[in-house]
Amino acid sequence: MAKATGKDEGLKRLGGGRWQTRDERFTVEPQSGTWVLVDAEQTDDLGLPLVRGPFGTLTAAKAAIEAAREDAPAASPLAERVAKLRDRSEAKPARGAAAKGTGKAKAARPKAESEPPAEPRWIVALEPAERRRAKRLIEQLTEAGAPDPEGAVRRDLVGGVPTVAGFAVDRALAELGADASPAKVARLLADGRDDELGVRWRLVDDDDRPITVGS
Repeated sequence: MAKATGKDEGLKRLGGGRWQTRDERFTVEPQSGTWVLVDAEQTDDLGLPLVRGPFGTLTAAKAAIEAAREDAPAASPLAERVAKLRDRSEAKPARGAAAKGTGKAKAARPKAESEPPAEPRWIVALEPAERRRAKRLIEQLTEAGAPDPEGAVRRDLVGGVPTVAGFAVDRALAELGADASPAKVARLLADGRDDELGVRWRLVDDDDRPITVGS
């Protein structure tokens, strides 16, 4: 992992090999041997945080932050649609006023009580099996005390960033304890799994061949 230098003053180190700008707008995250830049202020076609990249090096990902700040903010593709729906709703006459003109006023329908909250758009867009997995992972990460469980699962399943595995690695390292030997830590990072979250990780070379540590 690259060490922070004078050029990294605007970034802070997060767990799982991630970096974040001080204003928390940009997060640099590892992805399959490359790096991606997650922009929390701009959105993609699904209304999710915009993912830029991939970049071949961490330095290139950091340099992309300056270019992204200079770009004009991209309007959400859903903004125009939402505005049209709002205008259409405001243009409709009140139901009571329309009924008053015809003399056939209808009794107001009672409002539905205890309606379940609508599911996030990104979950609805998933296939049924992935949708169930997303809900299960959110519940498990919530119970495990993970920060922003929904955001982590969204970046994992939609953005292709292995955030769930990253949390599993952090949790496994914490379970080893601060007095764990370097050999135990190396073996854990080289090959491990979390059956509860259903994820596995391993250390590989450039040809995707598993690297055995301490054998």
